[in-house]
Amino acid sequence: MNKEEALQIVIEAVKGYIDDENANINAETILLGNNAVVDSIGLVNLIVDIESALSDKNFEITLTSEDAMSRRKSPFRSVETLSDYIIELTQA
Repeated sequence: MNKEEALQIVIEAVKGYIDDENANINAETILLGNNAVVDSIGLVNLIVDIESALSDKNFEITLTSEDAMSRRKSPFRSVETLSDYIIELTQA
């Protein structure tokens, strides 16, 4: 999976969750922490939606592994960091 594909999957999932067609969601959009566009329950729903979208493209990965949760910098900080993590997992 390439960066553009991963970004598109994450951006579409975020747009679907926040239900605001005027929202400007891009690589820098914050997903976790201050100024996040989703709350903790929303992040869980996003992860499920993203894993489902990846499964539709024949990528059977789990984003919430022990590795993801124990990283010094969370892969869930932003659209871009989550996209990078998806690429890492799909290329492993």
